[in-house]
Amino acid sequence: MATDLREKDNLEQQLATNSRHIQELIDQQYSVEVTRSLLLCFSASSEDCARSLSKALFAKGMRVLNRDPEQKSNGRWAIRAGVKRSLRDAVREEFVADLVHTAAGMNGTYDGWNLLTDESAEEAQQHTGAPEDQPKDRDTPVAA
Repeated sequence: MATDLREKDNLEQQLATNSRHIQELIDQQYSVEVTRSLLLCFSASSEDCARSLSKALFAKGMRVLNRDPEQKSNGRWAIRAGVKRSLRDAVREEFVADLVHTAAGMNGTYDGWNLLTDESAEEAQQHTGAPEDQPKDRDTPVAA
């Protein structure tokens, strides 16, 4: 029962964080439809649990980015995995719930995601031919 409660809390926390995170990226003009390299972060209560979680993530088709789990100052063991997904897919409840459930099965938590690379936001299309952008020459006759 305690595991189910932790899993539910982890899911609710990640969904709330995702709402804020995706809005920040949209505000920076990132397209939510473009497939990108994403970093998924997990942690587990022990090194053995972290290794089991790494294997489970690999089995799901993810690329485990750290060969050995890294022990953090809080005593937990960190695992990082990479996937290619659109931002829209990364925040879908079904995807997040699967990651939370997988981590919980190994006494771990899903700690969120970020862009794997420092990709800049897509540049807004520049419209240089708009009439209001053209210099006005008062001496030029208007075409008949």
